Amino acid sequence: MAHSHPPLPWLRAFEASARHRSFTLAAAELGLTPAAVSYQVRALEAELGYPLFARKNRTLEPTRLAELYLPLVARAFAELSRATDEVFGRQGPKAVRLRCLPSVVQLWLIPRLRQWQGLHPEVQITLNVGSWSGMMDQGQLDLDIRYGDGTPGEDGSEPLRTERLVAVCTPELARKAGSKAALAALPLIDILGVADTWESFLGTGALPPPAYRVDQSAVALGLAAEGLGVALVWHLFAAPYLADERLVRALPEAEDSPTPHDLRLVIAESGSLRPEVLLFRDWLFAEMAATPY
Repeated sequence: MAHSHPPLPWLRAFEASARHRSFTLAAAELGLTPAAVSYQVRALEAELGYPLFARKNRTLEPTRLAELYLPLVARAFAELSRATDEVFGRQGPKAVRLRCLPSVVQLWLIPRLRQWQGLHPEVQITLNVGSWSGMMDQGQLDLDIRYGDGTPGEDGSEPLRTERLVAVCTPELARKAGSKAALAALPLIDILGVADTWESFLGTGALPPPAYRVDQSAVALGLAAEGLGVALVWHLFAAPYLADERLVRALPEAEDSPTPHDLRLVIAESGSLRPEVLLFRDWLFAEMAATPY
């Protein structure tokens, strides 16, 4: 069966130029001259019958059609690379560079990395742990797991998991709770910088000073496990403590609170064409989907 598509060199020139928004940078990546890249893009535009870029001084501004076309072309090249690796077993160093929130790494990812290693022992995972993601460093990361507000991000992020809040403590403290009013009188552990606060969970603005203030959910859970207070965290983080009964719910499960916030995954342009990055991305989504709420 014959396939109708423009020549692959033209598509490669378009994909690199759209990523870099520059013929010069695309040429450096492809080992061509800027004039050659520009020629191939013009040839592609003539073949398609539509402009792909607005040329502005030394920068390129992709048209709306180019923005729609780019992810499809990029995914096609990624699939072609993956198929080549699978069939012909090309050798070489493979690595995925991930930045991830500390609590996600400690409480969810690390216990699952052995499974990933068993599936893909040839892929090395580099973990960069940080609370604040900001802008992804150019060429330094492939994937970034960050907090989101539940709405699609302009940064191209994908929703990885929605969550709900659960108040957890030792069984001894739980016996003193029973209601939100009683819970408010117990020593509370405050997590700095989060939008899901004790005040919103308990429905009150008048609370005594917290027993502890910390900057990570993992730290709050550690304090709670020592009987030093009640932690308000995402169920994803509390799940290991609830499973082995180091902690219990301070209130009945029906009192768990949905949160509009979520976890999001961003894939960097530098990693979007590499099969190992796409494999790890797909594995993350599958593991999140298999994690109970």
